[in-house]
Amino acid sequence: MGNGHDSSLWEDPLDFKPERFWESDIDVRGRDFQLIPFGAGRRICLGLPLATRMAPVTLGSILNTFNWKLYGGNIAPKDLDMEEKFGLTLAKAQPLLAIPVPLQRLG
Repeated sequence: MGNGHDSSLWEDPLDFKPERFWESDIDVRGRDFQLIPFGAGRRICLGLPLATRMAPVTLGSILNTFNWKLYGGNIAPKDLDMEEKFGLTLAKAQPLLAIPVPLQRLG
């Protein structure tokens, strides 16, 4: 078991918790040794550049594969709470909750 699953270093190491990195300055490009399972320097993960380029493409494909409706009924887009909160990044004060609706297939 590598450092990525070490319970003395990570709380609940086997659980998928991306929020543990939200307030972190850890860089996935091999400069921070907390992510040593991805390697560092000349031995960095060969798939990392591909994954970095494909993540936005995958997200775009998911967004285009569905129609989306707002959670909570018939809320008009003009009635959305667009207040912001400041932090490491600018975020919505109230998260946007959207429900994917499968597209109607023709034929």
